[in-house]
Amino acid sequence: MKDTLTGVSFACLSTSIGGMTVALTRLIIDQTDPLSLAFVRYGMAAVILIVIMMARRRVARMAQRDVMVIALLGIFMYAGFPYCMARALEDTTAARGALIFAAMPLITNMLGAVFRIEHLTALRSVAIVVAIGGVATALGEHDDTIAPNALQGDAIMFLGILSAATFNVFSKQYLIRYGSLPVMVCAMLVGVSILFFMSLMFGEPFSGSLDFDIEGWFVVLLLAVPGGALMLFSWGRALQLITPTQAAITVGLNPLTAILLGAWMLSEPITPNILIGLVLIMVAIVLANLKRPNFPPSSRRNSAP
Repeated sequence: MKDTLTGVSFACLSTSIGGMTVALTRLIIDQTDPLSLAFVRYGMAAVILIVIMMARRRVARMAQRDVMVIALLGIFMYAGFPYCMARALEDTTAARGALIFAAMPLITNMLGAVFRIEHLTALRSVAIVVAIGGVATALGEHDDTIAPNALQGDAIMFLGILSAATFNVFSKQYLIRYGSLPVMVCAMLVGVSILFFMSLMFGEPFSGSLDFDIEGWFVVLLLAVPGGALMLFSWGRALQLITPTQAAITVGLNPLTAILLGAWMLSEPITPNILIGLVLIMVAIVLANLKRPNFPPSSRRNSAP
């Protein structure tokens, strides 16, 4: 029971921080460019995780073929996802972006079913339909004065979530084989390197994009330390103590945190459609993680007519 409570606490911490990063990215993105911000944020987080890995002596010897696959997955997770998230929040609101973010477990399930890595049950199928309804409800209205290009941002955010879901689906065997920290560090080093070269070619990291004031650098530190290293470490620790099902249900805290912080820091409206969409996505996550009870044979015989 103690391990379960501790694991749920770590999961709640991680998903709440995730919602915070959406709002903070939206707050600071107009002072920089998406590639430079993504590189600095995840570059700092990678350094912290490398230090933690070395201190805990969790360095793993990986097969060359596995390193190549993990590197490819790292491009999806730590280059494609961070860039798309930052780029999307130039156009869409924190609340809308976080609601799409919250659908990641369902997108992961659907992607796993497409590649026959996971079985798509009837309940999960219903959950996906409910989630689509929730996202459609939330994104069905937007305020042109706050986010005139919201739909474009929503589409880019979906591409980012699809990139992260790709990592979730195909990285499982490597996480089991080598441990979460070595795999994350290997993947992050590749993803961050890609972001660095992309920022040099298409961003302006040395020409004004990183000229933050003190408040701006404080936000960047929040995005990198708690919003990067602590969020990833807490999620990995949660999965050591509780099941993926228990952890996935806490994802609903992500859009809730983003909606509240977006209203407070960015004056984004909390509309009925946003709240209905949040409720539907929460219901979808719970449905996707319900399991049919396994009755013993004697119970089934006794209950038969």
